Amino acid sequence: MKKILTILGLAFMLTSAQTNAMGLFYTNTTYPISATGATIQDLSTLKKGTASSNNILFLVETGDASIDTTAKNGGIKKISHIDIEEKSVFIFWRGVKVSVYGE
Repeated sequence: MKKILTILGLAFMLTSAQTNAMGLFYTNTTYPISATGATIQDLSTLKKGTASSNNILFLVETGDASIDTTAKNGGIKKISHIDIEEKSVFIFWRGVKVSVYGE
């Protein structure tokens, strides 16, 4: 039993090392990513595209949360900035939602 818990703990630590912010048992955070540095002169023309992916028990992950897919979903050709929203509950479930803003 100790070996299984040790392996699960190590797997969790290694997979969570790639994230920006993650709580050990629960995460609900949004953070920005610098994209192109492009500025939008008229904010009324700002578009938003979203895409997401979900992971169950770090065994199965589904979805396409790539920046390309997200921009296509919003009809965006010039990316201004990107937000990442992460939610997780220990090793049971993790969701990532990418929002791209631009023209």
